[in-house]
Amino acid sequence: MIFYGYGGEFLIGPSHERWDAVMLVRQSSVASFLEFASNQDYLSGIGHRLAALEDSRLLPLVAAQA
Repeated sequence: MIFYGYGGEFLIGPSHERWDAVMLVRQSSVASFLEFASNQDYLSGIGHRLAALEDSRLLPLVAAQA
């Protein structure tokens, strides 16, 4: 995890959306993330994660080359 912070109303964005928290996690590759996301230990607890969240977003990013 690179960053975890608290959210709120958007400065620029939908006025009806509000985010309680934001988390930025670095994975070495999409394949690495998919391997993690299909891990049986992770999947065994996914019901708790889903029950705790009203909504979530997953936005893959690639660092810009300077």
